[in-house]
Amino acid sequence: MAEGFSLALPVVVPLAGAASGVAIWSKPRALKVWALLVSLASFVTLVALSGNPPASAAGMPFLALVPVAAFLSLLGQSPHEDNRAAWVMTLLLLGLGLGVLVGRDGIGLILLALILSLVSLVIHRYRARSVSHPWWGIGTCALGAVCLIVALLATPPAATVAQLVACAILLPLAPLHGGYVAALAGLPGNLPAFLAFLLPVLGYSGLLILSPGMPEAAVNALIILGLAGAFYGSLKALTQSRVRLLLAYANLSFFSILWWYVAATRTAPPQASIYLVAVGLVTSGFLLAWHAVQARYGDSDLRAIRGLAHPMPLFATLLFLLALAAMGLPPFGVFSGFMGLLLTPALPLSGALVAVLVWLVASWYILSLVHRLLFGRHRPDLRYEDLRQAEAWPLVLIVLMLTALGLVPPRGAEPGTLAPPARTAAESLLWNR
Repeated sequence: MAEGFSLALPVVVPLAGAASGVAIWSKPRALKVWALLVSLASFVTLVALSGNPPASAAGMPFLALVPVAAFLSLLGQSPHEDNRAAWVMTLLLLGLGLGVLVGRDGIGLILLALILSLVSLVIHRYRARSVSHPWWGIGTCALGAVCLIVALLATPPAATVAQLVACAILLPLAPLHGGYVAALAGLPGNLPAFLAFLLPVLGYSGLLILSPGMPEAAVNALIILGLAGAFYGSLKALTQSRVRLLLAYANLSFFSILWWYVAATRTAPPQASIYLVAVGLVTSGFLLAWHAVQARYGDSDLRAIRGLAHPMPLFATLLFLLALAAMGLPPFGVFSGFMGLLLTPALPLSGALVAVLVWLVASWYILSLVHRLLFGRHRPDLRYEDLRQAEAWPLVLIVLMLTALGLVPPRGAEPGTLAPPARTAAESLLWNR
């Protein structure tokens, strides 16, 4: 009974907070403060359970970073009434996401199906403003929800394959990446920044659970789709002039490498978790930085806004640091995670060459993104304004977290295991062990 209470508490706090937010709906500033307090309370609740974490959550990588990601995505938002729905939806998705990570058996699958259904509904609600293919995203999320219901009713290997399809929608893998791309490209406010972290974490946690029992045919298919997705995502990112689409396809490429790695090596070392979390955090940072630009100049593409380095030095500095992290350079977490994967003895040489090629291409389009935003001729019709303090703090904290992920070495890993390792250094900090 005590463990059941421990499982329920981290879920109830954000869900109750989302419901309570309706009472102060007419006061945007108060609603934003409330959403921040609730996400912070969710983190404190998880840390309070650190002495005796729920058994079902013991192997989950970076569980307590989920409310931290929600907090950071909310922190830089302006207290405008147009952002209210995104704030309440963030708390709702936070509660359901934590329920998936600490839930058991069918409960987690039901909550995950509900998350995909909600994301599908939100994409439909804002489909008119999407620069991607919203109906593709809606259909993909609906497919994931249906697959999870099938997994509840079926038996292995059909149930395993159905859950893998849902994981490939959450942790984007071509050709099932439509929901992830549509969410990042078309949703309002802080939702893209939060979902860029939440959805891959949910997908990866499911992949870790399914890995030991994956059929050999599924493993071979994932190896092929992982390599193909890495190339496809890189090529699509190279052709984008919209920042959010570029980031979505870049993540498709990065996460495809992770799918290929887990399938090809049949291992899930701590470096893979560090890589996953670091990519999610740096993407959230980029999306928050771009949201600040959009708040000033509207939803323009890279050809319309240039020359921000001189009039916006704080923005330029933080964006440049995020770019260094995204390119996989030291001392940030993407570097330590990526190099940890490449140096795995069981890694096939051909796959390592593909991963290096994807990294080189990513360095090209990320540098191009930064160059086009920060340099070039100023537009006389624009009124340049640097980041406000509330907008800068989330980016500063994300850079610090990425640095911590890169500098703190993982421990407790058992090479050659498919199951999640007992702890990583970052998890030890989160569970206070």
